[in-house]
Amino acid sequence: MLAEIITVGDELLLGQTIDTNSAWMGEHLALSGIAVDRISTISDAPNALVDALDLALKSVDLVLITGGLGPTLDDRTKQVLSDYFDTPLVQHDGVLANITRWFAHRGLPMLPSNVEQALLPEACEMLPNPLGTAQGMWFGVKGGHQVVVSMPGVPYEMKGIMTDEVIPRLQDRFALPTRYHRTILTQGVGESFMSEHVATWEEGLAARQVSLAYLPAPGQVRVRLSSEGENQEEVVRRVEQEVVAFKALCEHWIVSEREGESVATALTRELISSGKTLALAESCTGGAIASSMTAIPGSSACFLGGVVAYANEVKVDLLGVSKDVIEAHGAVSEEVVKEMAQGVRRRMAADYALATSGVAGPGGGTKEKPVGTVWMALAGPDGVQARVLNFGQSRSRNIEKARLECQAWLLRELREDKR
Repeated sequence: MLAEIITVGDELLLGQTIDTNSAWMGEHLALSGIAVDRISTISDAPNALVDALDLALKSVDLVLITGGLGPTLDDRTKQVLSDYFDTPLVQHDGVLANITRWFAHRGLPMLPSNVEQALLPEACEMLPNPLGTAQGMWFGVKGGHQVVVSMPGVPYEMKGIMTDEVIPRLQDRFALPTRYHRTILTQGVGESFMSEHVATWEEGLAARQVSLAYLPAPGQVRVRLSSEGENQEEVVRRVEQEVVAFKALCEHWIVSEREGESVATALTRELISSGKTLALAESCTGGAIASSMTAIPGSSACFLGGVVAYANEVKVDLLGVSKDVIEAHGAVSEEVVKEMAQGVRRRMAADYALATSGVAGPGGGTKEKPVGTVWMALAGPDGVQARVLNFGQSRSRNIEKARLECQAWLLRELREDKR
């Protein structure tokens, strides 16, 4: 089955809102064996949706539309679909009752435009939306061999309708192939280098009916192995066999094999399972490491806290870094970052401490310490280590890469200690 996603809204074309719906739908459709052939973003103008539907229904089996279902004048998707499928709008009393309760529960006045949201094209199947007032709509085309689905553009409302209504209907009504995939998160290696490293193995994947995709981001690469077929056990076996082969080739770079898990989450899980605690002393990363740790539920079991020691005075007064060391070597140095890590570990009585000091950019670099130079240190029961890495010119990317490098470094140390 081939699908097209159409996102509606001038705000998307103007860049005022980022389209995250398409990425989420593409991922979840793929898990059900449905391939996305095209993603289109169109304006709120009625003729734009008509033209997009005409084009999509020439080549795909499923059209998914998000946006344009709100109560304001620029939300025209429902009326366009009513006209397109030549069916009148009719009131759904059950929907009206739900909308009335929705507003009453929140103590908000219900306007005529909200009442009109209970009007739906007569020919559609209503897809309930318990998270909002705009309902989803399912249209069968050509005897049901093609399907057009319209959903709200609000991401969490769309996700609810997709998960509870659309995907179950597609699985019930169409013979979809079994699709299975595994993702593996790596850190510390670039996409190109990894591809070259596994080239011989990768070349044989197609013959073994498995596909490989590289999903790079600053400082990390997520690798996805996928297969599809009629027999679920066989599909799973193919992918798992290749996961074993990939792990043997790239073990050092692998951070997590869990679906969607981040480096910070993997580190948190490892710290908790080891019964260890972490403290942070951040300069150039400005609290980015701490922020990513505290975003994880339950991280208080292992993360004690951190100091953003941006000024040298803070490094000296709070972390106990020697003024003489700073004057002799500069804040961005092995000597200083080691003292930062040792100081915060001692002050917070943590098992481990990470520290960063660098030139994030875009200014401040020198010939000896150009922009992108980051010193980091790891202090633990066995002493303190330091390393320096040179990233690039982008401040945000330098901070993100330094964060990931520090967290992955400690993660590997913890895993090595278990061996």
